[in-house]
Amino acid sequence: MITSLVLIEGKNLKKETLMISLMNAKQLVVGNASEFGWILHVAATSSADLGKALLDFAKIQGVTNVVTLALRNPQ
Repeated sequence: MITSLVLIEGKNLKKETLMISLMNAKQLVVGNASEFGWILHVAATSSADLGKALLDFAKIQGVTNVVTLALRNPQ
C-alpha cells in the first residue's frame, strides 16, 4: 500500500466533486485549504495506481493543479 497527501488546487471546487471512483485507490478528503483547494489522503495498491488516481483528479473540471505534499511507501 502506498499513501499520499495531495493538494487539489482549483477555484470553486466542492468536496463532492472530489469523491470520484478510483480503481485501485481510495481517497479521503481531509479538508479545505481555503485559498488553495482541497487536501486529500489517497491510498493505492501500487505507485502506478496512485499515478493514475492523480491523473484522474487532474481531469476534474475546475482543477488547475495536483500537488503531492507527502508520500509514504512502507515496505
